[in-house]
Amino acid sequence: MTDINKLNIIGVITARGGSVGVPLKNIRLLHGKPLIYYIIKAALGSKYLKRVIVSTDHDEIARISRQYGAEVPFKRPADISEDVPSEFVIQHAVTFIENEEKKKIDIVLTLQPTTPLVNSDDIDDLIKKLVEKNADSAVTVREVREYPWWMMKLNNKGWLTSFLGYTIAGEVTVRQNLDTLFIANGAAWATKRNVLMNDNKLIGDKCTEIVMPYGRSFDIDTEFDFTLIEAIMNEMKMK
Repeated sequence: MTDINKLNIIGVITARGGSVGVPLKNIRLLHGKPLIYYIIKAALGSKYLKRVIVSTDHDEIARISRQYGAEVPFKRPADISEDVPSEFVIQHAVTFIENEEKKKIDIVLTLQPTTPLVNSDDIDDLIKKLVEKNADSAVTVREVREYPWWMMKLNNKGWLTSFLGYTIAGEVTVRQNLDTLFIANGAAWATKRNVLMNDNKLIGDKCTEIVMPYGRSFDIDTEFDFTLIEAIMNEMKMK
């Protein structure tokens, strides 16, 4: 089995300055700390990440990230600071670090500041799962509560109808009879270099997962999300 400690594994936190829902949300105070602090803390606590990099186009995000111990070795170019696929941002970071270190990266972790309840064990468990299963990628997920069999849409006559074309009755309404489904919770993606750089993907064909609890699988996107997570953190007495 591959010795995980000999792998060159880095974490890249994506934190651009633009945000439509909440302006500069990545450094908005949450429970007394900038939002980005929590993912930096989790990443720095990992046993396997050799470096924790923040990719940002914003000077204040860069300053705060350095303050809390992350590296900001470059300023993200303008052409990948708008709404572009995440793989472009991570490819840029990997290329920069490989040119700097003069050696290849084996695995890259894509991390988001908007998931403040992820912790170091989640990150390490994800890396271990990828290596132990010889997967090409791994994702943090949560179980789905909003089953697609129950989803509806408006048809061309304005009536609600089943999104998947099922009759929403009988067995399909019994949750215990349905397949267990998962959705990426936005916390972390672990990707082998060849999948990212050659296939232009964060999620490859051989993807595995760790299932995080619903109560820690929040992705902040709105003002209400900040209020909700603040209350959760107060209850958990987080630091």
